[in-house]
Amino acid sequence: MAHLNSTRSSYHVHKNPEGRVESIIEIAYKINDEFAQVVLLSSLKGGGTPTASAILTSLDEKQHCVIDTRVWAALYRIGYFTREKERFEPEDYLLIIKIVRELAKEEGMTTAEIDYVLFAYDVIHREGNLH
Repeated sequence: MAHLNSTRSSYHVHKNPEGRVESIIEIAYKINDEFAQVVLLSSLKGGGTPTASAILTSLDEKQHCVIDTRVWAALYRIGYFTREKERFEPEDYLLIIKIVRELAKEEGMTTAEIDYVLFAYDVIHREGNLH
């Protein structure tokens, strides 16, 4: 999951003690607080808020989405944010997921589908390099 989300930092995941990733994911999945889930998953070596969001999305694509530079940029471009951003904290996940859930409800889609649309929108409309 970490490699799919960020090939540049995924090798750090192997620095976690054996069994820790599985344990943290199991604990996070049982917590009924999204902020706490993201914080817990982000605490893993090689993780971060985008990787945490990818893990949550893989567990429930109807309720979660993967946040990254492209999704934030698409939401910025259509007026949801006042500035672009490249680094994300757990609070950013809460901002994005609220918007994405509203869009999913309006469009009759899952949050993961809206996430993909936002990603594709940025691919089409981005000028210049990603970073």
